Amino acid sequence: MELEVLLVASEAYPYVKSGGMGDVVGALFKYLPRYGVKTKLFLPGYPQVLAYPFSGDKELTVSFGDHEARVWFPELRDKDGRSIVAIVNDHFFKREKLYDYPDDVERFIFFSRAVFEYLVRWQGGDFILHCNDWQSALLCAYMDRYWPPYRPRPQKVVFTIHNFAYQGIARGELFRLVNLPGQLFTHEYLEFYGNINLMKAGLLFSHLITTVSPTYAREIRSPEFGEGLDGLVRAVSRKKRIVGIVNGIDAEVYNPATDPLLVQNYGVENLDGKRKNKEAFLQRFFPNYQGNPDQPLIVFVSRLVRQKGVDLVLEKLEELVALPALFFFLGTGEERYERALREASMKHPNLAVEIRFDEDLAHLVYAAADMLLLPSLFEPCGISQMIAMRYGALPIVRKTGGLIDTVIDYPFHPSLSNGFQFEGFASQELLQVIRRSLAVYTENRALWETMVVNAMRSDFSWEKAVEKYLKAYRDEY
Repeated sequence: MELEVLLVASEAYPYVKSGGMGDVVGALFKYLPRYGVKTKLFLPGYPQVLAYPFSGDKELTVSFGDHEARVWFPELRDKDGRSIVAIVNDHFFKREKLYDYPDDVERFIFFSRAVFEYLVRWQGGDFILHCNDWQSALLCAYMDRYWPPYRPRPQKVVFTIHNFAYQGIARGELFRLVNLPGQLFTHEYLEFYGNINLMKAGLLFSHLITTVSPTYAREIRSPEFGEGLDGLVRAVSRKKRIVGIVNGIDAEVYNPATDPLLVQNYGVENLDGKRKNKEAFLQRFFPNYQGNPDQPLIVFVSRLVRQKGVDLVLEKLEELVALPALFFFLGTGEERYERALREASMKHPNLAVEIRFDEDLAHLVYAAADMLLLPSLFEPCGISQMIAMRYGALPIVRKTGGLIDTVIDYPFHPSLSNGFQFEGFASQELLQVIRRSLAVYTENRALWETMVVNAMRSDFSWEKAVEKYLKAYRDEY
């Protein structure tokens, strides 16, 4: 019987995306069928998702707390044999944003409940269930406690942690919506200091746990990165595998040789096109500097939140903008960071800021940039440093999580490096590593060009990552 992998997540590129989980799930959905694996994806029925041509008449009424809720399950099939099932309920998912609502935990309790109701009634054949982050973690518990004994159990339930800082924590009284036995609301299970913690369901009731980099798989066992669950992670790791698999990037989408969003395409053998993109970028965002394309361009393309190290930038902003470089920030996030960067850009002509999420512009930014800034407080994997390297921009990163696994900085043999690292979460250390990178850029062009080639030849393609997920599915770890 053909094996099927069921991916359950709150986002997946290109249908809907806000962060790294969307990239991972979207890539698995795209690439698994190329390895002969039948694949089905479950997503909330956001308006962005339902813009695709779904059809079908499956629907149910389920009890949810003191009320009954109607849920529809339209399906979208494509020519590759893949299918997407949308979980449609206007109250929970017909909204402007994906997250950041007061009832987010209730919304995704409902999401897991609805997916389970679908699986019990309509899912046939032999399958592996792959849940992602807290939004679908409860499904692991439902499969363990409520899957009918007269039906073959799934071969495996895999749970992937994309970012341990977000755990689906809410007031304990919401446990009544979960529809699990009351004894599971204890500290050994889903209770967390009087609250409910949905992430714990994925940790406890899956067969295999993955994270998005080997270093992060180790880090979450420590108090520094364990977000209050490090003891549970250590206990769980004695009973099941926790496997770190570095995320990939879609080499078909992020390819400077074919990218239609660039001014001119280029590759590692012909970097003149990168210079053309930088010239066009400077003309657009730094008109005062457009005649000097040799001026180093340092960019930041990410969410403007504490995790990404924006505080370090702002603490030394005056010293940073005094350096002989241009700085460009693209992203959205916390209002205090947005305001501070906007105000600074009005005072400093070598600092430009675009407060928006713009995937198309991001491609040009990577192609124009000489360096990418990613001084994260923590980073489960990180995508932007891999994209930057693909486009010949050297990342400047803090040594944490997946940044350790992807960025190489050999101070004693720099010709093997593909970027720059610093150790402590301190603004002075960030300033020092930026100065070091600028010194290489201006004073040692041969080394700089070697590092750029190293970066562009680093293989972060999803083909490599998918093969590791297949090993996880097959118990080959």
